[in-house]
Amino acid sequence: MVEHAGGVASIARTADPAAPTVVYLHGNGSDLTTVHPLADLLRGQGVTFVAVEYPGYGRMADRPATETGIYDTVDAMLHHLSAAHDICRPVLVGESLGSAVATEMAVRGHGERLVLISAFTSMLAMFRRRAPGYPKLLLRDRFDTLAKIEAVTLPTLLIHGSADVLVPPRMSLQLASRLTQVQRVVVPGRGHSNLWEAPSRTLQLVARHAHAGEPEEVTAD
Repeated sequence: MVEHAGGVASIARTADPAAPTVVYLHGNGSDLTTVHPLADLLRGQGVTFVAVEYPGYGRMADRPATETGIYDTVDAMLHHLSAAHDICRPVLVGESLGSAVATEMAVRGHGERLVLISAFTSMLAMFRRRAPGYPKLLLRDRFDTLAKIEAVTLPTLLIHGSADVLVPPRMSLQLASRLTQVQRVVVPGRGHSNLWEAPSRTLQLVARHAHAGEPEEVTAD
């Protein structure tokens, strides 16, 4: 476990010091403890796994969870991991809420490649799925990935389950349409919370992207 400036991260290295590194940014219902099984899955694919915690979650549950606080905490931890732990230019992997965090980190200059899993366009768009016309002024934390995605210059892979009823696949399609170095894969029959279950196409795709490979197939809605 790594602690720095009030932030917390976990590192699970492979035996190969030259292995690529994934920095995983989790979703709203997760924390460092619940994502730990992913470390073993990715190490089995020859990938070092790092996960960064957010304020308001897990071991940082006593701190306020705000969009700015999450961004700044992850940003500081990524700088520390680069300077003190030789984790430089990792593959940023953000899932659900973490897709917005990963995008912001890419815009801030972190990462070598980017993976967005079950990505939504903005928190306002998510609210308006349930409450059409929801006032923008009432929303404190915007997590507006759509507004900043064009600033991303990293090779980007988007993965979405075809049966995702929480974040509709059309949202990742909207994001993909604004990127220049992009590949998008829709995984048939998978929903929002089971993309990593075996047999996991998502695991294969993330590992290939981490090793700078190309996905075998791209499926659009």
